[in-house]
Amino acid sequence: MWEVVLAILLPTIAPGLALLRILDASADTFRKSLLCFPIGLLAMFGISGLLFFIQFWSIANLSIVLILVNILSISFLFRKVHVERTTYTRWQKMEAAIHGLVLSESEPEIEQEVSAQQWFQNNRNPTVQIIAGCFCLLTLVPIVMFDRPFGVDWIGFSTLASNVGQTGNFEVRPPNIGLWTYPPAFPTVLAWAVHITDAPIEQVILILGHLSLFAIMLGVWGSMDRLGAGASSVLAMGASFALFAKVFDSGYPTVASQLGLIVGLLIVLRPLQQSLRYHITAFVFLAFCAVLIHPTGAIYLAALLLASLLTRERLSDDEKAQRKPIFLTSIIIISSMFVIALIFFAPRMLSEPVFAEYGWQGGKPMLMFNGPLMLFAGVSVYLGRTSLEIRLLSIWFLSLWLLSFIHLIEGLANVQVLSLLSYTLYSMALHAYHIPLAVMVGLLASRSTSFTTVDDSSSWFGLEMDPFFRPIQSAVFLVILMLGSIMSVGLLTNLSNHDELHATTSGDGELREYLIAYPPDKYVYTENVHWGHSYAFDASIQTSSIPTLGLLTLDETIQSTATTAIRMDDVQTLRALNIGYAVSSPIGTIALTLGPSPYWSMEQSFQGARYWKLWDEPSPSHVTFAVALNTTTCEVMKGCNMEQDPWRNHRFNDPLDRGEYRIVLDRKGTYSWENVVDDVNVQGLHNVCFLYEQIGDFNSYRINVNDQALNLNKNSGWNHECINVQINQTLDVDIEMTQDGTFWINPLGFSGRSSEIIDSTGLRIHHIELKRVNNPKA
Repeated sequence: MWEVVLAILLPTIAPGLALLRILDASADTFRKSLLCFPIGLLAMFGISGLLFFIQFWSIANLSIVLILVNILSISFLFRKVHVERTTYTRWQKMEAAIHGLVLSESEPEIEQEVSAQQWFQNNRNPTVQIIAGCFCLLTLVPIVMFDRPFGVDWIGFSTLASNVGQTGNFEVRPPNIGLWTYPPAFPTVLAWAVHITDAPIEQVILILGHLSLFAIMLGVWGSMDRLGAGASSVLAMGASFALFAKVFDSGYPTVASQLGLIVGLLIVLRPLQQSLRYHITAFVFLAFCAVLIHPTGAIYLAALLLASLLTRERLSDDEKAQRKPIFLTSIIIISSMFVIALIFFAPRMLSEPVFAEYGWQGGKPMLMFNGPLMLFAGVSVYLGRTSLEIRLLSIWFLSLWLLSFIHLIEGLANVQVLSLLSYTLYSMALHAYHIPLAVMVGLLASRSTSFTTVDDSSSWFGLEMDPFFRPIQSAVFLVILMLGSIMSVGLLTNLSNHDELHATTSGDGELREYLIAYPPDKYVYTENVHWGHSYAFDASIQTSSIPTLGLLTLDETIQSTATTAIRMDDVQTLRALNIGYAVSSPIGTIALTLGPSPYWSMEQSFQGARYWKLWDEPSPSHVTFAVALNTTTCEVMKGCNMEQDPWRNHRFNDPLDRGEYRIVLDRKGTYSWENVVDDVNVQGLHNVCFLYEQIGDFNSYRINVNDQALNLNKNSGWNHECINVQINQTLDVDIEMTQDGTFWINPLGFSGRSSEIIDSTGLRIHHIELKRVNNPKA
């Protein structure tokens, strides 16, 4: 794990410091330590994405370029400002002044900025800084506790990274033919980190995703430290769980693209006389780095620039002249983004209507994920309504909220740009508003905030003044946040005991490792859902299904034909497609089709994740049939509930006709099903397997089949336990729970995949499988 952290961290430090030397020459060592990683990581994403864009990307080429960039950055950092020189750039003057050098070209505005920054640096509250640091470190807890991400998006990103790592492009590998169109920065950096460290891709993407969130929080801390509100701003992020929920759901590129906002805050939220040309080159480069990570970060940065342009209209002519460079840069960046979307992406959305998968993102979702922070921000807007900074941030938030109206015209067709925008912002409530709201609250919560008045923009107020929030309010705010932080650690600890929340099982991982060690000589059929896509992480496993990620163009695919052939036992078609094997996850349903077929034999099984081989001739010895427990019997037993299956929307076949509900046992008691099997043809010794989910980490239960106890591993997550049982026409099942379930917060309840937010530990029962042992030859 730590080699992955170092591989990502080390190449970013020197470039980050070099860019920071230009962007914020007044930064002291503390602020540099906060900002070097966020800016360096953004630059690394951008460099990797740019190499891919010019078709020069490879593992070796990216490694060489990163080494050269670090050498140049270190060389630049060793360049000192010399007093004997006669001409200096603005950042050199600022750097010299902040270090006490007296130059012949002194300027009053630089001296004023130096004085303000030195006051901020000398009046940081150590206690608040420590609390903020601990809060940021909480984002790294999951990389220690978990072995793979939650959510489903990471599977698509990992597949894409595996593909680009092997081929150097986004072309779909055989047996399918097509092309993914997706911002290249995140998948290419992921592929590079996997090859450099030789670590499992699921571990690398978990670390890269959480390091990106960690970098954003450090960036908010460092960028707002210029205005004396660094620690309070990052602490204010704790009043919302929007970005944290997006990271939990593994939307890593969307989160990483917010790094561009750090640069935007550094440039836009500074005294007017400091927003001059010497920032522009670095700003433009880093802005396009954000574009190469994900469009959302670029859109939000454009909205921040738009807010800057709108506030410019209220300035005097002299102030407008001072803002001219950032004004022109904003126009260029916004126009470039629009042209790129119009030319390269929008034409491919010709047949797609406006899309709103999760509804209007400026309504209930926004309030649900950002409610407490919005309340604090509303107070902050009122108190700071006479400051230019608060007005600018308010316009930024309002422009983002207006963008959410795209989801109110769902179904509108033939306007490609709007369709593209709706697909890009489909979950914007999780990531659009968090940083703007936190920065507004942080400015007003700080004990030493610096503002620019609307009436007298050249003066500072808040400097050496009482805070807007009196000490008692500030203390209450910090106590609430610390309690929230402790609760978040408890929540993460609790989630570590819930393996069933993952989109793949531990058995899937074991089976994938087996296939890597013993590569199949033919194509492998996989379900066209997340757990099926996870088997495409290695190039030696050529799978039938591929994830739909970004804009996917498929020229040829065998998935539909293969699925139909499997259901029809059409061996000839499967052979023509060169399919010789199949894999099934316990989460999926394809095993319920492969099992009863005499043409498929189960070769390997890892906790319900199974490897199947196709045969030309049928054999009854291959046959396994499954049955589900009677739901009517469950309804009359206390403690036995019918609850919605969290993966119900991802299953497209239901061989056992179970519907969307599953039996859940969460109370102490004995639950009995008689005559689960009642068939005169079922005679003799059978291998009986029980498929169920253990919700949480506990061992207070027993399962008996015809009065024989199963030897249970009792692992959190999916369990597939088997026993040989003598059957004489009937099969009875008894499940004994020796303790009541304990309550826990189920994050799937917020996303709608679970019907419960306050959930209980217990057992979720799926089905029973039977296979005749020592069946006579046909």
